Amino acid sequence: MPVTDISELRKKRQAKQTKNMLIKVFVILLLCGAVLVAAFTKDMWLPYFKGIMTSIPENISSEGTADLSEGKFPLKVEGGSGFQLMDMDGSLALLDESRFHVYSVDGKVMNERQHTYANPILCVSGSKALIYDEGGREFSLESKYKNIYTKTADDVIYIAELSKSDYAAVVTRSDKYLAMLKIYDPSGDPIFTYFSYDSRIIDVTFNENSSGCVITVLTAEGGQLISKMKRFDFNDTEPMWESDSVPTLALDVKFTDDGIIMIGDTMTAGFTRDGVLTSEYVYSDPITDYDTSGNISAVITENTDLRRTKLISFSGSDGASPVVTVLDAEAKKVYSGNSQVCILNDSGIDIYSSDGVLGGQILLEDDYDDFCKCGKYIFLLGYDSVNRISYSG
Repeated sequence: MPVTDISELRKKRQAKQTKNMLIKVFVILLLCGAVLVAAFTKDMWLPYFKGIMTSIPENISSEGTADLSEGKFPLKVEGGSGFQLMDMDGSLALLDESRFHVYSVDGKVMNERQHTYANPILCVSGSKALIYDEGGREFSLESKYKNIYTKTADDVIYIAELSKSDYAAVVTRSDKYLAMLKIYDPSGDPIFTYFSYDSRIIDVTFNENSSGCVITVLTAEGGQLISKMKRFDFNDTEPMWESDSVPTLALDVKFTDDGIIMIGDTMTAGFTRDGVLTSEYVYSDPITDYDTSGNISAVITENTDLRRTKLISFSGSDGASPVVTVLDAEAKKVYSGNSQVCILNDSGIDIYSSDGVLGGQILLEDDYDDFCKCGKYIFLLGYDSVNRISYSG
């Protein structure tokens, strides 16, 4: 049996330790060198890195899954459909079948009121919310903390809108006329009335200072639905101008910095501030959702046969040359901001830049029906709860 040479073992162990130490020293020196290079070249890479980070949620884990807030979240709501969730000047407005709620971003109740509306609809602009009963006659203006007024319309309400200056537009219909528009000031006093005998009013868009509005009316010509705009000043019942007609059912009309954009069910059209048609874009597939919250107007279309979903983004009033992006998944909801578009799908939320580039993804474990961006948070509406995640974009 051979005799083990202890001294040889010690020499080999010492040599191995020396080798490991040299490797560690080399790695440390390499890291120090990388840090020095990064420090001297930060002006080159830091802006790019910040650009990426602005579209990544603050609480995304290493697996790319968002961590949901704790504490008062999730907010419990009565299960069912018909919930509406909106940003109310940095607070969260939630309307369900029986109650109107206002929460702080931390989940504290700021205002809560019961209603008896059969088909409640929520409109939010600035720090106020307009609630009306579609098919009924009642409507109310709410602040973050209290009810400002409750009114009863002359006839059945089918649309209502709220301006940034708290002016309310309420459109009703009766046997005498196809539509009547009444404008209420912030105190609830009527200041303007317009009767439409030959066309239905389907949209009201206030101008910047709430001194007037553009109404969109729907008519038919040769069996084709036609949408047309009329501009009013509240000091005169005669329209200032009437726009060119567009062969579509208008879903939303918005003032932009360079004109007016109309989102229709079959196409999008751009106009000058005087109602002159300047551009058109016809969708190749049916529209499933849209949003005009920010500077970007976003439209989602879907071809179920080809299983193809598209994001169509419009900038300003240019309706002729949108950015078209084919999505990897079906879209449930779309939210358009000033520089980004967020899309809710079955796996989470995808964030696209204004030029259609996917800049971030938020993976969600649970299924949600709607979402709302409010400050540095995204609120997620489930079947019977509202959750919150942080988002720095």
